[in-house]
Amino acid sequence: MWLVIFLLAAAALGGAIYFLILNKLSNAPENGQESSARPCLTGSKTIGIPDPNGPSYHHVYLATSKDGLDWQTANKMIIEQASVPELARLNDGTLFIYAVDGSGLGGPGLVYAKSQDNGETWECGKVSDVSLGADPDVVVLPDGTIRLYYIEFPFEPGGVPTGPTKSEKPNAVKSATSLDNINFKDEQGTRLEGVAYTDPDVLLIGNEWFMYISAGPTAWAAKSSDGLEFKLVGQVNQSGAVSGSYVFPDGTIRHYFCGSKGIEIATSATGDSAWTRVGTAVATDSATQKIVCDPSVVSDGEGGYLMVYKVQPK
Repeated sequence: MWLVIFLLAAAALGGAIYFLILNKLSNAPENGQESSARPCLTGSKTIGIPDPNGPSYHHVYLATSKDGLDWQTANKMIIEQASVPELARLNDGTLFIYAVDGSGLGGPGLVYAKSQDNGETWECGKVSDVSLGADPDVVVLPDGTIRLYYIEFPFEPGGVPTGPTKSEKPNAVKSATSLDNINFKDEQGTRLEGVAYTDPDVLLIGNEWFMYISAGPTAWAAKSSDGLEFKLVGQVNQSGAVSGSYVFPDGTIRHYFCGSKGIEIATSATGDSAWTRVGTAVATDSATQKIVCDPSVVSDGEGGYLMVYKVQPK
């Protein structure tokens, strides 16, 4: 089981490495530049980087649920050649997905998908500022501003990214904000840092912000009063990470994470207490899928829930 979990964690890191390498090979556009065109479905005709386990070979899918426990997938692909998806529901009901782009179309960086009919149809484009790092995680602030958390990896003297687990230097969780959901501006400072940290998952519980950070196959919790300065609390899960967490209307805290069976579900009594596994949300189809991972969950606005996640087919 540990080997499976390790492979899942390694696959989740693939988007980070891909993004950083391409980012160093291209000049970032200025903030405020219009986004580039990028079709949601590419036909897999272009390969951003020839890594058989990288984002060029990952696809973003959508699942639905009435209760957050029983999920239906319907094999609905939203974005082809993209990885580490993050789903946000804006105050007006518009849905946005942010993901690492593996298509090579429109340059390196993040791709977005936008839906104004609750996920029935989508249009895609490029997030304008490719200086944003890897592993995007998004929260919608009370005033409607989007805050995007991301991982910034240290670089070697020659300007080559060290990779998420190949450096004794800490990885940094940074953040940026946007008013139009496409053009982002970096916020000053570092939200959290640590060696081998990846895939931030930020959640508001009551009046406190919690960040779940992955370190290999383990998940750790950090806490903040303002969503900007986080302090590590401790390990919350030792057998699965890369989570997307959600607080349900009855107060239940559920953590959807990459586990040995696919996307698994855990609960916790508080934001910083240990997780208890309660089931599987989306199981890996061993006949056709190599990896199912990277979940992100929001309300569908009608009493149910939506999840986006990554699939790497065989």
